[in-house]
Amino acid sequence: MPSKTNEGPDDSQTWELLERCILPIAFSHAAAVILATIFNTLGISQTSSFLLFLLFLSISIGLTLFYHNLKVTAAGKAILITGCDSRVGYALAKRLDELGFTVFAGFQNTSENEEKVQSLKEAGSGRLHVLQLDITSELDIHSTFLYVNENLPDGAPGLWGLVHANAWVALGECEWVPLSVVKRSGDINFTGVARLTQVFLPLVRRCKGRIILVSSILARIPSAVRGIQCANGAALEAWGSCLRLEMRRWGVDVVIIETGDYVSGNTWLKDNITILNQARDMWVQLDPQTRKEYGEELFQKELLALEKYTKGPEADLTCVLRALTDGIVKTFPMKRYTPVTRKERLQALVSDHFPKSIYDILYTE
Repeated sequence: MPSKTNEGPDDSQTWELLERCILPIAFSHAAAVILATIFNTLGISQTSSFLLFLLFLSISIGLTLFYHNLKVTAAGKAILITGCDSRVGYALAKRLDELGFTVFAGFQNTSENEEKVQSLKEAGSGRLHVLQLDITSELDIHSTFLYVNENLPDGAPGLWGLVHANAWVALGECEWVPLSVVKRSGDINFTGVARLTQVFLPLVRRCKGRIILVSSILARIPSAVRGIQCANGAALEAWGSCLRLEMRRWGVDVVIIETGDYVSGNTWLKDNITILNQARDMWVQLDPQTRKEYGEELFQKELLALEKYTKGPEADLTCVLRALTDGIVKTFPMKRYTPVTRKERLQALVSDHFPKSIYDILYTE
């Protein structure tokens, strides 16, 4: 059995609930102060603003908890998941199928994942469909659209959820990464996501469903040798935030799942040997002057830095799958889920709100 690990406790559910409660608490305080002032000014009552605050708070928090925990029924709802080659996409497809959703599980390459494809088919119900879906292929995208449209559950007006779980991690210093690798990473992690969403939005809009974008905490945390991954994550999140504003008029939710650094690094890297070979190819493709300036010793050091992202025990997917499932089944999902450890949350907080010089001192090796 592969070992599972986390770098710290996950308290993301607590933070999600706190985020939900901030506005009701502020509203309760403001309403209590205003109402108490009016009562006292008009001489109607000498009611304490604190007592009014407690009254409003108990009502607003109770309504918020009810609102926060509402769930949709799975019957008659269809979900398309990309990147089921990965542990995350594969596990999510199984879970949503178990919950009663009609699941369309897209594999980037079914021929290279025959064992996984067969295993998912055997584990799933008759509602689960396995599809070839390379999100960088226009042919695959339109073929999938036609198949999904023809195989929606009876009575379903469209697609309830589109989950982008596809990921391709390119590692290496920004100066080293060849343009072909930059383009490939951008095509899978951003351009393909945007194109697939464009094609499927009419189906999602009919259901007033939701788009789920799987990003990474690296979108907010600069990290050496992972610059391409950071850039793609930031682009995806900015694009998703704009899409959310545009889709509000249609009742479509756009949810960003910001996974932890450890989870995204160790879970979605498909082949350790390929990653390391890719790094060596980067070195070979550098011009002689750049190789001379970096030197073979520094290159070897960077290779070791890459290995720590590709080796080690498999990450525990429990928190990520919980966030992904909530994004699908909650009637009123959060705009952003961040299933990360306290250490990662603190690092993102420092990166977002403190001077960059302080971040560099604390976190740059």
